[in-house]
Amino acid sequence: MILNFLKKYKYLIVVLLAGIAVSCDKAGNHMELGDKYILENKPEKAAEEYKRAVELDEGMAEVYYKLGDAYLQMGKLEEATIEFRKAIEIRPDYDKANEKLSETFGKIGVKDDDITMFEKAIYRNPKDIDARLGLGFLYLRLKRMDLAFEQFNKALEIDPYNADAHFNLGVAYQDFNLIEKAIPSYEKAVELKPGHGKAHYNLGIAYIAMDEYDKALVELERTDEIESNNKDVYCNLGLVYYLKGMADVAINNIKKALEIDPEMADAHYYLGVVYASKNMYEEAIEENKKTLMANPDYANAHFNLGTLYHKQGLLDNAVDEYEKTILIDRGFADAYYNKGKILEAMGKKADAQNEFEKYKMVKATGRGSPSLLRFNSLLTGGMERADARKEYDRLKELEEKENP
Repeated sequence: MILNFLKKYKYLIVVLLAGIAVSCDKAGNHMELGDKYILENKPEKAAEEYKRAVELDEGMAEVYYKLGDAYLQMGKLEEATIEFRKAIEIRPDYDKANEKLSETFGKIGVKDDDITMFEKAIYRNPKDIDARLGLGFLYLRLKRMDLAFEQFNKALEIDPYNADAHFNLGVAYQDFNLIEKAIPSYEKAVELKPGHGKAHYNLGIAYIAMDEYDKALVELERTDEIESNNKDVYCNLGLVYYLKGMADVAINNIKKALEIDPEMADAHYYLGVVYASKNMYEEAIEENKKTLMANPDYANAHFNLGTLYHKQGLLDNAVDEYEKTILIDRGFADAYYNKGKILEAMGKKADAQNEFEKYKMVKATGRGSPSLLRFNSLLTGGMERADARKEYDRLKELEEKENP
């Protein structure tokens, strides 16, 4: 799973403007505008309006429901479950929200039966650690962090020396962006089980987030010793070496990832970032193009390609890439700003001012996607899906034997 908890680093052309507060209309107006976008089959725009509505009035169950439905149309299933639950918390009898929540669970692959199976196992044996870890894992997938924490902590009350329980608790903390608390959990996991590759890997990622690059290198290299030929490990090693100013070593590690997976979009993107830092603009452009061949909706690659064209004076090409960035992510603030700078240089002052105003609005909402190097590490989940499935099958077989 891809988690956005890492510290982000500046990349290429941006000149910041002073933030200006933007006045908002009433929450109902934003909800009505969101409804209009839904009818026009524009769920991304609708979601932005619904989010503005709940910022103004957090007690509107209907808006949370509509935001969840917009996320569902966008394929953002975990986000949808969060919003449907918020609607139900405000109105427990909200039938449509309950129906949509069940529907979304099914699409995620977590059925009510799966949760019930683990709950029954725990009811039969409250000290069943595997069942508690499995249930906690399902809650993690559903972004029910409070319930996940509860199960992992209860597992540790039963067995304080269970490495997997410490690891899962670390994942929950890290998923909640509580990096300082995740680190001790991972450290305890590797102390109890030195060969726990996933714990070493996640600990390395956590150290990157805390700017402790030397410690991160130790953990990622240890992961490579335990689980060799892991493309994500090589990418993250590339990140750390890049951040330490060792661009050539970074390139070598990222290329190792590409040897394993030549179409790995992230690896091509990161390689483009390193090339750009070395003023190797043609190579950087080529890597960003390869990124977009693998994933046409990679917004940061479109933006960075735009900045590269911008630096080379290819302004029409740059504007085209900034516009593609905005189509994918309307909250990408710096794409509006850079587009405005080009239009200003072209003498199109009115159009430029329009882009600058959009930039200010996005920044003022606090939802802007930064034009930064985002090395989104692929964090290994607390319990692999296959492992959870095995545990589910084990419990189901046990129940069938008890109730023939």
